[in-house]
Amino acid sequence: MNLFSRIKGQDRAIDILRRALQQDKIAQSYLFHGPEGTGKFTTAFYFAMALNCPETLENRPCGVCNSCRKYLAFSHPDFIYTFPFPNPKSDISEEGEIKSEKDLTEYQDYIKNKRETPWKEFFFSKNTGIRIGSIRLLEHRMSLSPNEGTRKVFLLEDADMMNTQAANSFLKTLEEPPGDAVIILTSSKLNSLLPTIISRCQQIAFQPIERRIIEEVLLERGSEPLPARMFSRIANGNLEKALRLAEQGEFEAREKALEFIRLIVEGDDLKFIDFLQDFRGTKNLNRLQELISHLIIWVADVSCLQHDPDEIVNLDHRELLENLYKLNPQIGQMSYELVEFLEKMNARLGGFVNQQLIMLGIFHKFRESFSR
Repeated sequence: MNLFSRIKGQDRAIDILRRALQQDKIAQSYLFHGPEGTGKFTTAFYFAMALNCPETLENRPCGVCNSCRKYLAFSHPDFIYTFPFPNPKSDISEEGEIKSEKDLTEYQDYIKNKRETPWKEFFFSKNTGIRIGSIRLLEHRMSLSPNEGTRKVFLLEDADMMNTQAANSFLKTLEEPPGDAVIILTSSKLNSLLPTIISRCQQIAFQPIERRIIEEVLLERGSEPLPARMFSRIANGNLEKALRLAEQGEFEAREKALEFIRLIVEGDDLKFIDFLQDFRGTKNLNRLQELISHLIIWVADVSCLQHDPDEIVNLDHRELLENLYKLNPQIGQMSYELVEFLEKMNARLGGFVNQQLIMLGIFHKFRESFSR
């Protein structure tokens, strides 16, 4: 069984790549684009492996041959991996050697995370980007002949993070790449790439992963049914996010959402003042975002209560759902507007806004939607 079978929910993208391998019609440059957490990097990595895997076509990439093992260790000499990185404290040699010990440690830690737990978020010590130095190194490596494989494969992760100088230099590389080179870009922000770069690549689109598929993956990894259903909803098509939530056991946000819903049902405005104190300062941004995700689930649950109970996530709080429904039996007709409002509030958190004001706005919207 080849490694492509591990990719979930992206059958169309995998079919395109398999046909390219079978017909030996490999483009010189690809652009894998789509939302975060949908398998772009993993698919690009497996495709890079397949290009130098000596196994039969139906078994590529096999994951067990000498070439594949080197890829999985990120040590294949014909695989060049470039990703957004903090501006190095010292120069990088022409061979790609990082001279600063701190930079090297951070680089190795990122690779280790990518190799062992790629769904986990990795936080660098400084702002990252793809700069001209990385592109010049890539150009140098591209001028060399393959060492062990038949092709040199260059994978640029989050290519939209190239600065202007790097992007313009890379564009020249895309115009006339060597015949034995295959370049693969990944991006979650297609609009941030130069149109001229996009036009020179074969585009492979990735779609948000179906909730059903995410739930199945979580169950296969040992999650209980309730968390699997809940995290698959919150993830919103992002499998990596669902895996992180399942691993961390993100139930704090659920408890805060439960507390909020009880305040709405009880009509206790005074207790809400105490509740609001938990959202002071920028450190609580992620907590508020997760709370909003859970509130969206509660809105969906109460709207499903009468007509589609199998879709309910918070089954263990059915009585509270019924009490919420009694406050507004017409919620099914209003749920779209309420969810849209919550998503708008979530989007506003990306800017410099007062989180308590956001929470206050959400409280007033719920009190208005579920008034006695």
